[in-house]
Amino acid sequence: MAVKAVIFDIGRVLNGYGWEEYLSRIVPDPVAYRAVEQAVFLSPHWEEHDLGLLSEEEEIADFVAEAPAYEKEIRAVYENLGECTWLLDYACDWVRELKGKGLRVYALSNWPEHIYKQRGNKLDFLEDMDGYCLSYQEHLNKPDAKAFENLLHKYDINPREAVFIDDSVGNVEAAKSLGMEAILFTDYETARKELEGLGV
Repeated sequence: MAVKAVIFDIGRVLNGYGWEEYLSRIVPDPVAYRAVEQAVFLSPHWEEHDLGLLSEEEEIADFVAEAPAYEKEIRAVYENLGECTWLLDYACDWVRELKGKGLRVYALSNWPEHIYKQRGNKLDFLEDMDGYCLSYQEHLNKPDAKAFENLLHKYDINPREAVFIDDSVGNVEAAKSLGMEAILFTDYETARKELEGLGV
């Protein structure tokens, strides 16, 4: 079947993501930096928070529990976590280009509410899409098949007519298991060529 829908992950596909520069500004001391990095960005709680089931204070408490001696620094880092992501220069144009070809375009992303609230113009491409499911809204994380099935059902997408683009091998494999074409994103130009290979 011909591709009729393109489904994007957001982080490291349409948005840049990285905490190193931000964290080093808030916590310049190397020892404290490593402790806070482990407690926040490398914590197993991070993916749990994507589900949107906790208050902001409960999320902070999870992080602080990993490094109680650095509560002050953890709170300071948490305050402006949205600075760890930024809009990639091709993102909005890419979405509009695909829409201009008559394709339906969606997003399916593990995305925490706290960072969504600080989005500014970083997620402007969502306004041009036909719909999106963010984990904190749906309380479902990829690669759980239910996260994909929720999007497909919500927007009446035939998986055999959809291609999914994500930078995670696990998420790509999950999409394929549901019958979708899937592209492992490494960079914009390569992904464009792979879409062309699928007739997009």
